[in-house]
Amino acid sequence: MKIVVVIPYLKSIGGAGRYAWELCEYLASCGDDVIVASLYTDKTLYKPENKIRVIDLGNEKSLTQSIKFWLDLRKTSRLLHKLIDQEQPDIVFFNHYPSTMWVEKYDNIPTICYPQDINLLYTNTYINNLEAKIRIPWRIIRLFVRFYDKHKWNFFDQVICHSKFTAKNIKKHYGVDSEVIYLGTNTNVFFPIENCVKKNTILTLGDSRIRRADLLIKAASELLEKRKDFEIWIVGNSGELGEELELLAKNLNVEKNVKFFGKISDQDLAKLYSESLATVHLVKEAPFGLIVIESMSCGTPVISWKPGGPEETIVDGESGFLIPENNQSDLIEKIEFFLDNPESSYKMGQNGIQRVQTNFDLEIHHKSMRKILLNWINHSKKL
Repeated sequence: MKIVVVIPYLKSIGGAGRYAWELCEYLASCGDDVIVASLYTDKTLYKPENKIRVIDLGNEKSLTQSIKFWLDLRKTSRLLHKLIDQEQPDIVFFNHYPSTMWVEKYDNIPTICYPQDINLLYTNTYINNLEAKIRIPWRIIRLFVRFYDKHKWNFFDQVICHSKFTAKNIKKHYGVDSEVIYLGTNTNVFFPIENCVKKNTILTLGDSRIRRADLLIKAASELLEKRKDFEIWIVGNSGELGEELELLAKNLNVEKNVKFFGKISDQDLAKLYSESLATVHLVKEAPFGLIVIESMSCGTPVISWKPGGPEETIVDGESGFLIPENNQSDLIEKIEFFLDNPESSYKMGQNGIQRVQTNFDLEIHHKSMRKILLNWINHSKKL
């Protein structure tokens, strides 16, 4: 099978980028010829190996944080079409929104959509993640992009999504039915580190504004009024956002209790998950939450906002806690629960491991996805 996997960018350690890359590695291990098409790839994090070719259609300045990304939608579509004409793959797999807006009709080549997150156009989460200077232009451009986006969904042969929550949103906004195949995590990478001792730490990822690491720093400030026996670990912070988070910690006088790790390897992340009492995942209406199952796979319970995809991965009170969005008092209460009851962290962590192994194993997910891809290729050849 020769496949083009399309993704907006590969520049952070979590979420859609990790998923897409692991899928590509699996397909390559099956002997498939894999071509990754994205605007920009951080090759220090994602290193192409045999049978995986990475082709950048733009550069780091072209990413969704800039207005240029949206103004160049048609240009990027043409570049992708040219690549597909040259490579003549058996199938094209669009992974993660908004690369779905680059799709066009390709002669006798099936297209599969796995959008993961369509909130960019239909909530203010994305706007709040933008730099202040481009928020107003984006509100204007969004009206055009919504119309353009709906038209593009007619080109997909099948839509697959990773949660019932996302499937419901796709049906609401596009009138399209989708098949739910839950994401999985790599249990060969994310597993409890042997002889690892839990520390009085709470972990979160700070590689994107949508993860609201700032709220965890503010929670640390409130906690310090009552106790000092804890640390907050923030992973993935870098650039402008990293500087903002570090400045916030300094201004709130919590820098001694908040530790920043920057970009780290998956192996190091698994170790930090394993050492923490809990992972905090504060994403508004998260479509799934790959971080949630990574943490659970390492034996660490998760505190997450609801509503959203985490309601389908976390069993409230058994493998973590689901709390109302923006409820700081609930967040602090659950953090204190784990600090005061480390044995509960261990017990809930064991429940999480079992839940991941039963429902969110990456190998099972990959086999299911590859089967769908091959079925579409066989179907197209019969036409």
